[in-house]
Amino acid sequence: MKFKIKKYSKNSIQLASRSLLNGLTIILPTDTVYGIAALAEDEKAVEKIFKIKKRPKSLPLIIFVKSIKDAAKIAKFSPLDMALAKKLWPGPLTLILKKKKSKIYNGDKRLSKIGIRIPKNNTVLALLNKIKKPLATTSANLHKERNTRKIDNLNILENKNIDIAISSSEKMSFKESTLLETSRKEVKIIRSGQINKKIIRKVIKSHGYSHKIK
Repeated sequence: MKFKIKKYSKNSIQLASRSLLNGLTIILPTDTVYGIAALAEDEKAVEKIFKIKKRPKSLPLIIFVKSIKDAAKIAKFSPLDMALAKKLWPGPLTLILKKKKSKIYNGDKRLSKIGIRIPKNNTVLALLNKIKKPLATTSANLHKERNTRKIDNLNILENKNIDIAISSSEKMSFKESTLLETSRKEVKIIRSGQINKKIIRKVIKSHGYSHKIK
């Protein structure tokens, strides 16, 4: 299925944006791993991701946005959330926030929270700026399958619902983003990733907060 793979260019961004707007799924590079993406406002397209990956809906997808302003349209930020976002976005930090907009699909409809981040990757940002809509994303591997560093080796490329895959020479860490959720008194690291406790603590203290990090 190598014919699906297109190098990052204005043309491939155009093709990918057209695919997304037509309710299809795509593969794209991110700052962490290769990801599979669909329009977050398109329920049927998001459903395809779960089917392609054989992923349970109880494991929600992460939403990519192009700006904090866009993130604030679909989720509620506390002052601490906003401080973390302003300091660590774009980057491998996913904030778990209360969902504000109901027509954003990331998994089980009963979920009241949503994971959001701005990835530090030119391909994704170019695509987000082109479509001007949030993307529902997750890693481009089958559920419980290891991530691969080579786009040609992605098994899900064989799936007919994958319309296009964009390759890029931009560096990827192949480490997961840190999943973090704040509350009134503590900051909980739900999944360890590139943004470690030391970095988080520094941001918290610099803004005058005394939250415990768990």
